[in-house]
Amino acid sequence: METQSVADLRARHSQQLIRNMQQESAIILDNESRERALVGEVISTVALAGQICRELNVSDKGIDMEVEFKDDGHEATGKKLYLQLKSGDSYLRKRMSDGAALFQITKERYVKYWMNQMFPVLLVIRSSDGEVRWMEIRDWLKKHSENGTKPIKQILFHGERFDVMSVRRWRDRILTQT
Repeated sequence: METQSVADLRARHSQQLIRNMQQESAIILDNESRERALVGEVISTVALAGQICRELNVSDKGIDMEVEFKDDGHEATGKKLYLQLKSGDSYLRKRMSDGAALFQITKERYVKYWMNQMFPVLLVIRSSDGEVRWMEIRDWLKKHSENGTKPIKQILFHGERFDVMSVRRWRDRILTQT
C-alpha cells in the first residue's frame, strides 16, 4: 500500500512540474501537440499505477489507447479499458442552467462505435490548465440511448480526476468482474 502512495506522490509531483512549465511557457500548442502531450501523461500515469498502456492509433480515427490490467502477480490479464483522448477546452462546454459540463458528440456513428466496444471506453479530457479527467462512456451511452434506440448528441461529463489511484480503482473494478 505504501508503494501506491509513493507512486501517487510522484505522479502528482510530475503533473505539477508539467503544469508549472506550461505556465512559464508562452508557447501556444496546436491540437496535435496537445494530444501528444496528453498521450505522454496517460502513459506515465498508467505506468506509475503498475499497469500496461498501449497507444493504438496515431491518427484521429478510432480508439486512441488501451490499458491492460495486471493481476497481483504482475501478469497481464487480458482485461482492458479503451481510452478516447481529447485535449483542449473546446471539448467541454458549460450548460447555462446548471453549469454542468457537456461533451458534444459530433457524429452519431461515434455513439454506436463506442457502445459496441468489447471493453469499457473512457473519455479522457485534458483542459488547458493541465487538469485531466476521465469518465466511462460505453455503458453511459447504452443507458442514456436506451441501447441505441434514442439518439444521443452529448454526454453529461462528470469525469473523475485521472491519476494513479483512479487507474488502480478501475483495475480493482475490472479484475473483480466475472
